[in-house]
Amino acid sequence: MNSRTRIILALALGFIVGLVIPLVNGNDFPYAFKTGIQFALLLGVIVAILSWGMDIAVGKGYPNWLGFVLVLILNIIGLIILALLPPASQPRTG
Repeated sequence: MNSRTRIILALALGFIVGLVIPLVNGNDFPYAFKTGIQFALLLGVIVAILSWGMDIAVGKGYPNWLGFVLVLILNIIGLIILALLPPASQPRTG
């Protein structure tokens, strides 16, 4: 799955969840719509940053889980570590 697909899925699912939960809790539609958009944007940004880390790791020959974990645990410092890592000696798939 590429980054664009991940981000679009996160935006769509985030909007649905952010819309349905306030409606189930008895809030009106305009409030639920606004909450859905806010939640979708927040989730989209988080997924975009995690996906960016995965792409950097794969581009340097490391497994994609390494990029995901570094960004998930270390946030911005993880992205800096990924940027400073040298290319892997043997390309790995994953």
